Amino acid sequence: MRVFAELNENSSAVNVYFQYEQVLKDQIKMIPGAKFVGRDKGGPFWQLPLDLLAMRQLRQVVGNGLELGNALKHWGREAVKTEKMMHSLAVADDFPLKQMKLYSKLPKLAKWFRPYQRADVAFLAATSAMNLLEPRLGKTTETIGAIYEADLEDGPHLVVAPQKSLDSVWRMEFERWTDLPVYTWSGETPTAERGRTLAAVWKHMDREDPFVFVTTADMIRRGLPEGMELEVEWNSFTIDEFHKTGLPESKNVFPKKAAAIKAQRKYALSGTPMGGKPIKLWGALHFLDPERFSSKWRWAGMWLEIENGYKNHKMIRGVKEGLEDQFYQALAPHAVRRLRTEVLPQLPPIQSVDVWCTMSPKQRVQYDTFARDAEIRIDEYHLSATSILAEYTRLKQFSDARCEVEILGIDEDTGHVDMKVKPTFDSGKLPYLMEKLAECGIDPDEPEGTEQAIVCSQFRETVEMVYNYLTKQGIPCIMITGKVSKAESERAQRAFKADADNEGLRVCCMVTTMGVGITLDNVQTVHVFDETWVPDDQDQAIDRAVNTSRNHQVTAFYYRSQNSVEEYIGDVTFAKDRINKKLLDEQRRKMKERANAS
Repeated sequence: MRVFAELNENSSAVNVYFQYEQVLKDQIKMIPGAKFVGRDKGGPFWQLPLDLLAMRQLRQVVGNGLELGNALKHWGREAVKTEKMMHSLAVADDFPLKQMKLYSKLPKLAKWFRPYQRADVAFLAATSAMNLLEPRLGKTTETIGAIYEADLEDGPHLVVAPQKSLDSVWRMEFERWTDLPVYTWSGETPTAERGRTLAAVWKHMDREDPFVFVTTADMIRRGLPEGMELEVEWNSFTIDEFHKTGLPESKNVFPKKAAAIKAQRKYALSGTPMGGKPIKLWGALHFLDPERFSSKWRWAGMWLEIENGYKNHKMIRGVKEGLEDQFYQALAPHAVRRLRTEVLPQLPPIQSVDVWCTMSPKQRVQYDTFARDAEIRIDEYHLSATSILAEYTRLKQFSDARCEVEILGIDEDTGHVDMKVKPTFDSGKLPYLMEKLAECGIDPDEPEGTEQAIVCSQFRETVEMVYNYLTKQGIPCIMITGKVSKAESERAQRAFKADADNEGLRVCCMVTTMGVGITLDNVQTVHVFDETWVPDDQDQAIDRAVNTSRNHQVTAFYYRSQNSVEEYIGDVTFAKDRINKKLLDEQRRKMKERANAS
């Protein structure tokens, strides 16, 4: 059957004309972004997004019967040329320094960049994109370089970042390399300072002077200051650590607010973007180009396995078997990815050691009791996935230590028991932790040592318990949780910085997910007291100890209680980590090998 496709009148989409045929109509309808245009709106015809992926799918559906209009042919030739350039930059090891605009604009930064970073800046300057470099490889400075390389510096710039990195990362790096004035805005900003900040920002806006406005995802949810949210068209809009903002969740307030903010160039940054779930990438793609990536379920249906779960609830799984290569080929023009082992082969690989722990007798009795109760609730009440996860999370706390338990209430419909738990020193893991710390040179009987370590847990209560226990044993510690002040966080960074006065502090006890924007690069060992369900969380905590300018070995100890839910969690995180590596890193390596071969 003959099918004719041509650009629409404003060259923003592709109109597809054919004589009605049910099978063909159903196939075209399944192309992501396809929509029917009726007679009342100038049809009948089908309209597809103007992108190579949609055109390739159309060709696959129609075959030799597809005829292209001249305008679409011209667009296609240019689009393929651009795609090849982006693929080439995505795997390039370098970019000629003197061909960069950055060389004349910010020569110190241009010369400071490593070769791979020059290629990344060239990539990011060409398009809105994800920067998926592993932690500590320079995503922040690459973003700054891309803004200048793309000639976007003369205007307003919006950055959304974790609270702890507003000043310590983004303000510091912008002020280090540029002359742009930087203003931070968060829920912790004092009222008087907010007034001064807004007054200064309004002056820049009135004069159309460039500036950088750095805030948090929470402030975007609440709404930017009046007049700024809808009236400002930003030259660039960057979301740092996008996987922590709710961006992948289409029902979350933040992605809706972020999508409404206008910007010439958008960047989504994360060294750990997927957490073993490819669907999380859709949120970033939607942020970058909401028109092209408009439907989460259409995108998922094209690439990912979708299963029907309990009560017909749809569950999105991994990439469909056999589509891994095509998936990455489609992703590559929108993302740059690097690994430490690839660009810094001189750094020793992080060593991982499993430490299997035996619970104390009373801890074992408590764990088994609550495990049986949880199993009964799951069987009798057919709990939702969220409720089952809550049961498992509680068992994780009992895997850490025997806990003091206060029952707050019981939901009669679901059987869920709302309880408050407080871990005690009666923990099978603590003796193993003390033993490993001593092996690593942190021993209360040898106070003159200088070795330092991180101990992390998902739970604030567990972090506090470990901190109190180690302090009682005579090991000087500092603690980083959501309740810790900015001053204490900065003190930790100073004390755990290489070649600095460590103030006698030996261990930093921290909540696993609180390490964003914190550098503790004198640490040789990281002790994961318990794992989250997401391997990326542990990776980021461990990366706090990595310094790309130092050639030191980092060892990560994973503490797991035997015969507990932690064995299952270890299997789950391993599987998720395997998905991350297979989709992002192995496919990128294959694409690079093909590029080098050609």
